[in-house]
Amino acid sequence: MPTPTARTAVVLVNPTARRAIAPSALAAAAAALQPRGWRVSIEEPASAADARARAEHHARAGVDALIACGGDGVLHAVVNGVRDAAGAPDTGSTGDAGRTEVGVIPTGTANVWAAEAGVPRDPVRALALLHDGERRRVDIGVVRIGNGDRVRFLLVCGAGLDAAAVEAVEQRPHWKGRLGHVAYGLLGLTMLAAWPPIDTRITIDGDEARHPRLFFALAANTRRYGGVVALAHRSALDDGLLEVTTFEGDRALPARLALAAQALRGGLDTRTVRGVTHRQASTVTITPARPLPVEVDGESIGRCGPDAPLQIEVEHRALTMIVGAGAFGTRST
Repeated sequence: MPTPTARTAVVLVNPTARRAIAPSALAAAAAALQPRGWRVSIEEPASAADARARAEHHARAGVDALIACGGDGVLHAVVNGVRDAAGAPDTGSTGDAGRTEVGVIPTGTANVWAAEAGVPRDPVRALALLHDGERRRVDIGVVRIGNGDRVRFLLVCGAGLDAAAVEAVEQRPHWKGRLGHVAYGLLGLTMLAAWPPIDTRITIDGDEARHPRLFFALAANTRRYGGVVALAHRSALDDGLLEVTTFEGDRALPARLALAAQALRGGLDTRTVRGVTHRQASTVTITPARPLPVEVDGESIGRCGPDAPLQIEVEHRALTMIVGAGAFGTRST
């Protein structure tokens, strides 16, 4: 009887992640999967761009699974690389690239996707999901600023104050290293006091509305923002829709602080809160009167503006993710 062909996986490691695993421990965890039918190799990309390029290369070569070992940043790079290999929706997939599964070993700062997906914080148990984990076919958000390149996201795209806080953290890496995800909240609250409301046009599935006092807008693929705040109660990972949430207000500091307090207490997904609106959409265009920073999954990608609107759409059930049991509170697909 012929021996079954081993399944292949590549772990792409960010060695500078906040809670990086020792190389020897990762190698031992990979070796433990060999008797279970997996051949696992480990690589250390030199940068996010290198991680994306390696992910695209391996996906084109038909590797069964790619595992991002680090935080949401390296996972973001891997997801984009796998989808680069598969091709844009109008061109179809390239070879076996479309079958590559994506998982994560959470050793970064926030690890928002891992928390949403039920992935254990223990690296050895997280890697064991290669064999034991569930598979979910999920939607991917796609953004483009003006005529720029397409960038994909698993969790959220933000424009405005939210993205400005991400920019500020990226400029202060020592804050991120010491405070973790708390750094985003502290800088966001600090910036909230002086952030000017911005006149913005938002088009949702062809229906345009003006938001004259926008603080920021989010297009979410999952229900919790930053893994903390319940924000998008109707959001589902495989429904072909994003939940668009806008935050508006005046220049009065007490009103701003009251909105922030309500967000931290939770419940923005189900309660009626002044200045907060929710809509579901498959396509979104955000056109501010002046340039606004943009982030996807906690990574800055540039600025949109009156001459370079932010365009967001959905790739429906475009990627297979490896998740923990009971992830997202719904059945596996």
